[in-house]
Amino acid sequence: MIFKRLIACACCTLFTLGAFALEGDSLVTITALKNEYQFKWNGQTSRVEIKEKLSNTYVSNSYGVSYPVSEFYNDNTSIDAVTCKVDGHNLRSFKPTYTYYSQDDVFYSDAKICYFPMDMPKKGSIGTVTFEETLNDPRYFTSIYFSDAAIVQQGEVSLKIPRWMKVDIKEMNFNSFGIKKTTEYVSGEDADVITYSFANIPAMKREANSPGPTYIYPHLLVLCKSAAPGGKQITYFGSLADQYAWYRELVKNVAGDQAVISAKAKELTAGLTADMDKIKAIFYYVQDNIRYIAFEDGMAGFRPEKADEVLRKKYGDCKGMANLTKALLVSQGYDARLCWLGTKHIAYDYQTPSMAVDNHMICALNYKGKIYYLDATESYLSLNEYAERIQGRQVLMEDGDKYILNKIPYAPPLQNSTNQLSKLSVSGTSLVGKVNYTWKGEDKESILSGLNSIKHENTDKAMVKYLADDNNDYTINNLKLSSTANPDKDLTAAFDLEHKNAVNVFSKDYYINIDSQKELADFTFKPAVRKLDYWFAYKMNINSQTELDIPANYKAATVPADLNIVNPDYEFHISYTQLPNKLVYKKKLLIKNTSLPKKRFEQWNHDVEQLSKAYNETLILKPTN
Repeated sequence: MIFKRLIACACCTLFTLGAFALEGDSLVTITALKNEYQFKWNGQTSRVEIKEKLSNTYVSNSYGVSYPVSEFYNDNTSIDAVTCKVDGHNLRSFKPTYTYYSQDDVFYSDAKICYFPMDMPKKGSIGTVTFEETLNDPRYFTSIYFSDAAIVQQGEVSLKIPRWMKVDIKEMNFNSFGIKKTTEYVSGEDADVITYSFANIPAMKREANSPGPTYIYPHLLVLCKSAAPGGKQITYFGSLADQYAWYRELVKNVAGDQAVISAKAKELTAGLTADMDKIKAIFYYVQDNIRYIAFEDGMAGFRPEKADEVLRKKYGDCKGMANLTKALLVSQGYDARLCWLGTKHIAYDYQTPSMAVDNHMICALNYKGKIYYLDATESYLSLNEYAERIQGRQVLMEDGDKYILNKIPYAPPLQNSTNQLSKLSVSGTSLVGKVNYTWKGEDKESILSGLNSIKHENTDKAMVKYLADDNNDYTINNLKLSSTANPDKDLTAAFDLEHKNAVNVFSKDYYINIDSQKELADFTFKPAVRKLDYWFAYKMNINSQTELDIPANYKAATVPADLNIVNPDYEFHISYTQLPNKLVYKKKLLIKNTSLPKKRFEQWNHDVEQLSKAYNETLILKPTN
């Protein structure tokens, strides 16, 4: 049963209730899936509810299968009944467990789970599971997925929509699945029944660095516009203006105790005179001192906690951190506003009024006619640097009772960079010398996130391990690491290097493989194994230069060929330059487009093989006489 609906998350991570958290399960096959949804008016509560009946029929593919059945719900959903039979019989001691669901980065949540084991003793045993549920707010009825954690051989999804209920349905990712749609009018209920039939839907599969499920799996995006039961008019999200108005109500009166906020802002900006210095002091304080924790709490999943409470607790979700940033800035007279957005993980934008389109909140600062987007959940990015996950995304910015729709700028690959300069010489069978590194942007953030997750006294040890890449022959001494406290500054490292066994000596000739890092070497994909596109975490810009002193009375007898691979998505460059008594090795690896579609795996594999081959080429130094 795993799941059928994507609940929109407002907590910076797309919290998919159900099968997205699971791998496709080969222990069972779903031979029949039948999910029914019906809009009904509840006169006692004066609200529209969605009644759901979700039924799966499973067949076991092995003997002695104990299949975990689970269904997720929350404070907007109630599970009214659960039934389970195996081979036509009720399960002995059948007792579902109902509890709160926890995930690593969810600190407090109203997400709940109902689960139980379904024991299927024989190969070919047939299990049937039915959940009956009620969803109490159409705004939260956002998506219906046709996939499940196991293969679906035959499936049917139906929606009964009374004519007094205005709903738009968008069909997403239907290509190649052969999904059939029928519509029937039921005159006695003055309702339309829309039915989707499908067959042989593959199991959901989670792969690292893959697009979010909204890009991949066939599903319906359900847009509840309005209702008029018995002439009573109810507006949901008929337009983006309606959605903003609802959001606007949620963020009223969340500034908190202004005296507390103002006092803290004055403390943070004491002694500063330049506006930008004050702005940075406030932004970097929230980045560095408020622990980011994702919340899932029904209505609170969309309403920020009061700014003074976030300040007091020293933790918050993206909304709380954005709200605190705004409150501190506003208290100092700056024009700061809240912004809603969907990260790159979500395929939709605000052309579709739905709670499914956004999962994140940040603060926008309008300063001297320029908009700065402040995402305090990115702990180590400086002002005006934007993480890959939000670049180019639409933002819904508050503007009183109206809204402003903007886009976060794209950042060039140069925002993120790793720059290395090595000056080495031959010493027996080792390369020795000095190495300097500089990291910027998300490269810097990635390293600092790792370093700051460990005890301070272990920082240098961890950095040495990272730089050596677990190579026991790569000996680092006298490491000097720059301060990790200032987001405006690049992260730098300098050290003395002894790279043992980097030189092979035959007779008097030196055989040297000059590149010890070999980024992306053998990083290829097997199309038969990798099913989904690959998304790099962020744009990559690696620049490495190694200056090798040629020993006296030696010359470079064999210098490997240069490599230049250029296409619109990435570039690989390697070059060797001979100078008097010196050879300069340069490498540049550039990932310009973070999305690598599966159809381009073959070209990528070919290019990476060429890069790996270039890495393995040997520089040969021979005596001059």
